[in-house]
This record gives sequence, C-alpha cells and structure tokens, in this order.
Amino acid sequence: MGVFKFLKPDEFLESVDKIDIGKFILNGKDVFIFDFDNTLGLWRSSKIEERFRYVIDEIKSKRGKILIASNGRPRKISLDGAHIIWRSRKPLTFKIKKFLLDNQIPVNRVVMIGDQIFTDILAGNLLGVYTVKVEPLSRHEFFFTRILRFFERIVLKIIRK
Repeated sequence: MGVFKFLKPDEFLESVDKIDIGKFILNGKDVFIFDFDNTLGLWRSSKIEERFRYVIDEIKSKRGKILIASNGRPRKISLDGAHIIWRSRKPLTFKIKKFLLDNQIPVNRVVMIGDQIFTDILAGNLLGVYTVKVEPLSRHEFFFTRILRFFERIVLKIIRK
C-alpha cells in the first residue's frame, strides 16, 4: 500500500454524530481532535451544527478533551472547554504535536476526526493517532479544497479496496 497507508483512515463514518464516543472512552481514547470546516460546521461558519452538540456534550460529560484543529482563519466559536488551533497547517503536525506535548497527552489516547484525506487524515496518521474520516457537510468550500477533492476521490477508490 506504500504511501497510501498515510492516507487511509482507521474508520469511515457518515458524520460526527455517528461516532461512538463511549466505545472510544472505554478503549482509553479520551482526546478528540476535530477539524472544523465541513466537519463540525459549514465552511467559514462560526457555528457548530446543532446535531453535533450532543457529541461534544458527551465527550465533556465523560471528561474527555476536545481540540479543534482548523486550517481556517480565526473566528469566534462558542465551545466551552475546548482548545482551538487556527491556521493549524495540516497536514503538518507541529502545532498539534506541541499541544499534545504541552498537555502530556500520549498519541494512543487521541482520535482525529475530519472530512479531508490530504489534511486531517494525513496529519492524524503522521501523528500516529486513530483517524476517522467523515463526509463533508457541504460541497461549498475553498477553491483549493475542491481541487484536492478530485484527487481524494481517486485515492478513496484505491484505499477502500
């Protein structure tokens, strides 16, 4: 599989609300890194989709940690108790790795959730964390992302075999 192993998520799900938080917590994974744009909220939005609020609440109620790692510009998001890294430069991992090191979080406790293979999943796999690929919330997105989606469709056909 070669280079494709870094692009293959550990799990494919339709959306964030399909994540079994309880399963992860039981298996010692209590740190959840989410992409924001087209994963938790629409592109350029500052609002988390209402249907995902209970997932966030479940993580908090089970004393999990939440990190938002977005390549997008800073904006005001209402999410108490979450750490947010704007302009995270995924698939580069240095900002996320710094957060994990500063908070003494081993990678075996981390789940990374995102809608893009070439940013979110690649970054998660380079970090050595469990990765979950969700479908994008919308087709409305940054021009460069639309180009990446073309290549992503090709890669997905290969790695899903």
